[in-house]
Amino acid sequence: MDDNLDRILSTDQDIVPSSAFVGNVMAAVRGEASTPAPISFPWQRLAPGFAICAIALTAFLVIAAIQFHAGAAVTGPVPRVFENVLETTNRVGLGWIAIALVASFIPTRLVLARN
Repeated sequence: MDDNLDRILSTDQDIVPSSAFVGNVMAAVRGEASTPAPISFPWQRLAPGFAICAIALTAFLVIAAIQFHAGAAVTGPVPRVFENVLETTNRVGLGWIAIALVASFIPTRLVLARN
């Protein structure tokens, strides 16, 4: 097999593509060039939302850590830190925020799944 390959490569025959090869390649190049560029994701519009979420999460964790250090004693079956986290969650209204996020995510996901 190597002898056949060496024999084929050692000859000085010109390799000529088929007549339709150049036309097919140029048609593919033109088709690719005429395709519009993909729409980029609007990261600039999401940046403020991500920043606000990061600040809110950081504030929540700081408050929870302060409350944990202030009263880390275990009271009954539920540790005091979990009670403090639940109280803070209720005070801030994170339950309603979670419901709003789910309520807006589901219709958006359904619309995107159809496309």
